[in-house]
Amino acid sequence: MLDDDHRGRAPFLIREAEVGDAPAMLRLAHAIFAEPGLYLPLAADEFTVTLAEEEAIIARHHEQPNAVFLLAFDAEGILCGMLNAHGSERRALRHAVEFGMSVGHGYRRQGVGRALLGALVDWAHRTPLVTRIELRVYVENEPARRLYESFGFEVEGRRRQSVFQDGRFHDDLLMSLLVL
Repeated sequence: MLDDDHRGRAPFLIREAEVGDAPAMLRLAHAIFAEPGLYLPLAADEFTVTLAEEEAIIARHHEQPNAVFLLAFDAEGILCGMLNAHGSERRALRHAVEFGMSVGHGYRRQGVGRALLGALVDWAHRTPLVTRIELRVYVENEPARRLYESFGFEVEGRRRQSVFQDGRFHDDLLMSLLVL
């Protein structure tokens, strides 16, 4: 699927991850986790996913009816963003998916996150099992919060001192969107 809501920039191709994408996905993840000061509750040395593990993660997403791994590519075919959404296997919880999203350094504030999130919401509307999308976002991450709110996500709660990073505690918010 091609996103045309890019505000004058080149469109981004959004598609589901394939096993062959694993090397590029790992390169992007390592680059993102190595950046200081990002709102990610994982340090670069804690990200230890191997190529085989990444390939298995992608394969599992294809097998689960409540999971999707979306990738964003720029006009030159360079991977510039990723969104991973998955739900529980428990019958009582499998209608809800939680997601995380990352965008490469040179692509932030260009519509990649909006394109990925739009594709996730579209996927959820086409997936009868999924009726709820949820996420956690640092309170300080105002650009991300505004993006989520623009899609209709609402704050359900605040987790005080939920993350210890860069020598201090951070609160995060639980946000959700009901897909009905």
